[in-house]
Amino acid sequence: MRYPILVFLLITSLPLCAGVQGDLRAGGKLYKQKKYGQALAKYNDILKENPTQPEAALGAGAAAYYLKDYNTAQSAFTQAAEGNSPRQQDALFNLGNTYYRAGNTDKAKQAYRQAILKNPQDKEAIHNLQLLLETQQNNQNQNNQNNKNQNKNSPNQQPQNQSQPADKNQQDQQQQPSQADKDAADRIMQMAQDQEAKQQPQSGQGVADDFIEKDW
Repeated sequence: MRYPILVFLLITSLPLCAGVQGDLRAGGKLYKQKKYGQALAKYNDILKENPTQPEAALGAGAAAYYLKDYNTAQSAFTQAAEGNSPRQQDALFNLGNTYYRAGNTDKAKQAYRQAILKNPQDKEAIHNLQLLLETQQNNQNQNNQNNKNQNKNSPNQQPQNQSQPADKNQQDQQQQPSQADKDAADRIMQMAQDQEAKQQPQSGQGVADDFIEKDW
């Protein structure tokens, strides 16, 4: 998650009224103390009076995320990503993490793509998107291999042959979206790599092999 530090920086730089600023500080303090339930309540109080307050929406989403209340987190991050919010890209990344934890990989991929389009240099979003696509492809390859082994070992060849066209059509339908996803992701990641190539490369840094949650 990339939220925790952001809120403390933002409350000193944005022209907020004194009441909202104080409530954000209070929510941030509770969040930092890992009192996520109390922090969520504080951020929700802010949102009742200021429904478009992006830092409060991000805070509510992050607190709900750590409470594993993914439905509430999704709603909050979606709210933070609406319009021209200055925290739109951060909200989209966090939304991808939330969908991932909730088991909705399709929406997670969509959120990561949107985050990458907002910031093509977001290596963590690129990594998480690529990880999801690779996992999906590996699962499909394994399923295809299992189907082949099952067909090969089946003693009833005639029923198997009759059912093969339907099975193959189903496999093709499953594979086509995956290929489209992969092509779209490749284009997005190529754009990100082109942007990154313009900067000074950093040596000694590699990509982790597991899912990334930012905490900076």
